[in-house]
Amino acid sequence: MVREYKRILTDESLHLMGALEGYCPVQAEGTVDSSPFYFHARWHEWSFTISETTDVSAVDMSAMLQADAFGFQVTGTTAESYDAGWMEFDEAERIIKQCSRQYLELKSK
Repeated sequence: MVREYKRILTDESLHLMGALEGYCPVQAEGTVDSSPFYFHARWHEWSFTISETTDVSAVDMSAMLQADAFGFQVTGTTAESYDAGWMEFDEAERIIKQCSRQYLELKSK
């Protein structure tokens, strides 16, 4: 099996643009509706953050306990302890798009 090491992410319906790359960790950065996002997957956990302020980056938010004060955060786990770090890009992209949809739905309320 040949693994991808970088994938460009675009989805006009979500106003999503970015790049997904690497393993251990799998990471992605870009924008959703012009706000910066960061996705990080390692060990058995993944996180997705969107910063709504220039005071804190989406990358820094991923390590904060109360990141919701600065934007939007979703976290999750995988079944095995090393699964997230070797997550297939199709799965990572699915999670990123799902989280982006959730953010846009909350923002529209």
